[in-house]
Amino acid sequence: MNGVPEPERRLKHSVELGTLCACYGGLLTLKQRRALRLHCNEDLTLAEIAQEMNVSRQNVHELILRSEQKLRRYEAALRLAEQAEETRAGLSEALAALDAGNPEKSRAILKALLTRLDEEEPDDGV
Repeated sequence: MNGVPEPERRLKHSVELGTLCACYGGLLTLKQRRALRLHCNEDLTLAEIAQEMNVSRQNVHELILRSEQKLRRYEAALRLAEQAEETRAGLSEALAALDAGNPEKSRAILKALLTRLDEEEPDDGV
């Protein structure tokens, strides 16, 4: 798939799902969170998860698929994971500028981050 080796693609997918679950996992049911945790964090197969949860392999597959779809809908609407990654990257860049002895560049990066965060606040105060 797109020239990316299967293990690398699976790892990237698991990390992405784990990030989404960290942001929005509280909005999932306990069963959905458990299945995703076993799948992403513990890297269990569908059969192993099915045995652990005492359900069918097909049930686990559908549960994980629906949970992932729900997490992606939340991210599309709220963009928390994307904003967190952008902020993390900006902070790393600002720190690198400080380490390189360039506090002006660091200050500019931090100001840009704060401006972007201020602009992303909803107008209705929510």
